[in-house]
Amino acid sequence: MEWAFMEPVEYKPARRPWIREILAGAAASAISNLVWEALAVAARHLI
Repeated sequence: MEWAFMEPVEYKPARRPWIREILAGAAASAISNLVWEALAVAARHLI
């Protein structure tokens, strides 16, 4: 019972930074893609 309670507490902090970096990178790339698409659509309408 003790190891089942102790393991997640020790395991999560080691994994969280990686998950946060991956999510942050994915969010940044998705936002940049949306910005470039919006600029492309705006450029088409202006031209």
